[in-house]
Amino acid sequence: MLSIADLLEGVATPAGLDWLRGAVDDAAASPRRVPLSLPQLPRRIGRGYLSAELRRLGSARIDTGAWRACDAAALELLTAGGDPDPELLVDLYSHGDSEERTMVLRCLQVLPISSATGRLLGQVQRTNQVNHVAAATLDSNLLARALDDGDAATSGFGPAEFERLMLKLAFLDLPLERMLDAETHATPELSRMLQGLATEREAAGRKVWAGTNRVIGHAPTAGTLPRLLGGLEHGDDAHRLAAVQGLTALSQRDPSHRELLRGLLADRAAREDRPQIRHALERALAGVNGA
Repeated sequence: MLSIADLLEGVATPAGLDWLRGAVDDAAASPRRVPLSLPQLPRRIGRGYLSAELRRLGSARIDTGAWRACDAAALELLTAGGDPDPELLVDLYSHGDSEERTMVLRCLQVLPISSATGRLLGQVQRTNQVNHVAAATLDSNLLARALDDGDAATSGFGPAEFERLMLKLAFLDLPLERMLDAETHATPELSRMLQGLATEREAAGRKVWAGTNRVIGHAPTAGTLPRLLGGLEHGDDAHRLAAVQGLTALSQRDPSHRELLRGLLADRAAREDRPQIRHALERALAGVNGA
């Protein structure tokens, strides 16, 4: 059974943990008990955050520091009788309040890919509740896993749905580094969409998503290389670092650019005063040079 219940010790009270054990037993005996117990978790178990660590549960990877005690307890409830029915997950989300929806979406990160995955990610793509978007998409590899482990015809989540959701994440300015492995599934169409969004925002004098340059380097399209090269001179550290990461991915994907990049990366590294970015430039240059 998928579980991070060992991290509840010291976060939940002994009385809360005793109650949870009874609720899990009831859920194992009858899944119909889950909708009765789930709303009680924030009060019974609490909203304290678990200790931070990267943990693997099957093919899922999560940062447990983003999970609250009630989220972990929800996972215990939902998996008490084995993998939960996808219809139960959708029903809990559809009829739940904001707190219940957050718990269901956080659990979705580690549950097997099913028809509920695409339906709930579709809800996330349409919602304006940023906390729900974050609960489903950040601090895990769910988006990558939905593409790798699922069948789009069954799950309802394929490249087109991934592209639309990533565009929403860019629009909301959520951190790419917390979407584990997502950029490795980038497509030229996603790059086109992100570059279009960036151009529109630049023209309006608005902030551009810092993850843009990192993503488009994995799936270049028309205009990608000039945008990445321009990013090397960006005044914002996050944008400049993302440009280096994007160029690194681009040079690995297409070695024909390496001769051009060699001198440009060396020049930028010599002028870069931020240690983190300078080290990234040096690593990129080593890759271009075949070290």
